[in-house]
Amino acid sequence: MMNEQEALEIVNEAIFQKEGRKLKDIEELIFIGAFQNLTYGKIAENNDYDEQHIKNKGADFWKLLSEALGEKVSKNNFLGALERRQDCSAKLPLSLSSNNSLFQELTTEINVPKKPDFVGREEAFAHLNTLITGRGAKVIGIYGKGGIGKTTLAREYLQVQRIKILELNVGMDTEYITSVKSWVKRQINQQFKQKAKKKFIDMLEQLKYLLQNEEEKVVILIDNLETALDEKGKFKQEHRDYIELITRVLNHPTVNAITLITCREEINEAKLSFVESYPLPELSELAWREFFSIFEININTLALSEIHKAYGGNALVMKVITHPIETYYGGSLEDYWLDNKQFLLKGQIKDLIASQFDRLFEHDRHAYNLLCRLGIYPYQEIPRVQKIGLFCLLWDVKESENMQVIESLQRRYLIEFEAGKYWLHPVIRAESLTRLDALDNTLLLMKEEIDKLLVRDEKFQHFLEWLREVTLLDSDFTPLDFRAFYLCLEYVYSFGIFAQDEFLELANFFGIPSMEEIGEVFFNFITSTDVSKIEEEMKVVYEIHEYLLYDLLIDKRLYDILKLGRCSSFDPKNYLASEIDYLTGDGQYIDLELKQALQTLKSELPDPNQKEELFDAWWKTNSKNWAEKLRKVMIEYCNIGHDWQFNRYDYLLLEEYYHANVLLLYCLYYCDYHLTDSVRNKIKDELFLPIAEIEKRKE
Repeated sequence: MMNEQEALEIVNEAIFQKEGRKLKDIEELIFIGAFQNLTYGKIAENNDYDEQHIKNKGADFWKLLSEALGEKVSKNNFLGALERRQDCSAKLPLSLSSNNSLFQELTTEINVPKKPDFVGREEAFAHLNTLITGRGAKVIGIYGKGGIGKTTLAREYLQVQRIKILELNVGMDTEYITSVKSWVKRQINQQFKQKAKKKFIDMLEQLKYLLQNEEEKVVILIDNLETALDEKGKFKQEHRDYIELITRVLNHPTVNAITLITCREEINEAKLSFVESYPLPELSELAWREFFSIFEININTLALSEIHKAYGGNALVMKVITHPIETYYGGSLEDYWLDNKQFLLKGQIKDLIASQFDRLFEHDRHAYNLLCRLGIYPYQEIPRVQKIGLFCLLWDVKESENMQVIESLQRRYLIEFEAGKYWLHPVIRAESLTRLDALDNTLLLMKEEIDKLLVRDEKFQHFLEWLREVTLLDSDFTPLDFRAFYLCLEYVYSFGIFAQDEFLELANFFGIPSMEEIGEVFFNFITSTDVSKIEEEMKVVYEIHEYLLYDLLIDKRLYDILKLGRCSSFDPKNYLASEIDYLTGDGQYIDLELKQALQTLKSELPDPNQKEELFDAWWKTNSKNWAEKLRKVMIEYCNIGHDWQFNRYDYLLLEEYYHANVLLLYCLYYCDYHLTDSVRNKIKDELFLPIAEIEKRKE
């Protein structure tokens, strides 16, 4: 049994094939009334018509329908004729079978006009075309941050296609969002010259029918949809009519229309999973060059690359700065940049960015706080931030909700991300810093979050306590210098997180780029200073400094020997003994008891000059025991070489701890905002310390 809509589609198809038109309003009223078994009197009463007028029009309609169906029908028997036509018809519904199909008529080869609004969007045009004509997309979401050019792209694309546009401008003010019901009613009444039904659900069916049988191609442009969404990317309860419009009408397979949606954030509705997502990329530097050339602005300057990078290729910014460059700087981009590089946020640009922050503040306070806090990172020094760098800024969010907050920023295109790393565009960062009041407090709270990473297991705190003890030396080195060195030493040799020759960002803050370069640091120190010119009272300080540097070098070399001692084999066979000789030779700064212990271990090694197979046989049997003896010597005399009993998960956590502290150090050393010396020194003094020690210092 066919339903009302199916019957209406068959009638419209038949009338169109005979008359080349769709049903008139009054004909549709008569047909629907008949389908509902209403009398002419009831049809007239429901629609404010004279009963006789409806009877007269009814007679004309049934005569027309009889001719269209090829058999005589009346108000009482038309349903059987429609069912027979449905059964025997091999044709598709009108909207899909006619030569007016939207997909057939779309221009497949786009020649983008050479005008400013089109600059750099050839690829975007082609991508939209592929989605529509290649994949048959019915609804496309064009996503991107404010000012990137979403609406401009949509309108210019439709202009090229010469498509009839029905525009639904959602609005930028949450208090004045366009009502879907009023919009649908207005389209039916004004665009299609029909009388809209009273119930919303009936209006949707009416609009669907009209779009199914529209002779012209139609595109619905829904602009600025983000205003109707909540903090999770879902439609607010009062605006869920948008879902009904999109699912019931715009995505219906027989509707001869496509829909383009522009939105600053991705829609997160399961019912709308069919929406094809197109994140609009920023304009390239080449596009900026082409745009400025149109306005005869000098582009032969390095300033162009700098300003393009600073504003992230934003299309609106490109257009906004054109006027002052032309008017006040005689077309000199370089002069404009010299005067304005310190003031990224001004005028329309500031208003645009501020509006995005304001909306985020209103809808998702946690995401807003994170966005503001992300401004603390000096991106000129660290272009990308690991995920742990975001987690450490979420001290007021449950751990289970961390990713939800980050994804909120991703969905709104307010944070850049690639391959698990994140960053802010300079204009976003500039606004972040203006809204972050307590910079000192932000870094202190970040430090607390980093410390909490290693609170969960006592063995981590035991490791940090060892780190504190092993660096309790009286020198002109700070305790932090030593803690950083020994932390990295363990990360390389005990944890295997980094290689010996790998660049260590954390150690580099304290003058040691890698463990392999500690010898070079020592050599540079003793060769760059003329001891004869040092005042007598300072020679003691120099000698202590030299001794301590060598002490670090000894510890590093002991780990090298231990690593070699754990190898299954090595060549030449005297290599291990030679390393011990070098470490214990005359003139070296080495403790006498440690020297004797190492020489004893050397004496236990087999003769390297004997037959190779005999040496290897001894080594295979005894190397493990020999290496364990060496490790105990290292623990006894140097307090290094401990077995921390960490597992694979622990190493991952330790790696996060390392990277988080690197980010904190970048903030301390390279921040371009005011940070008080007291806070800077407090953070440095408490880096890499166990919680118990940190709490003790608060007392």
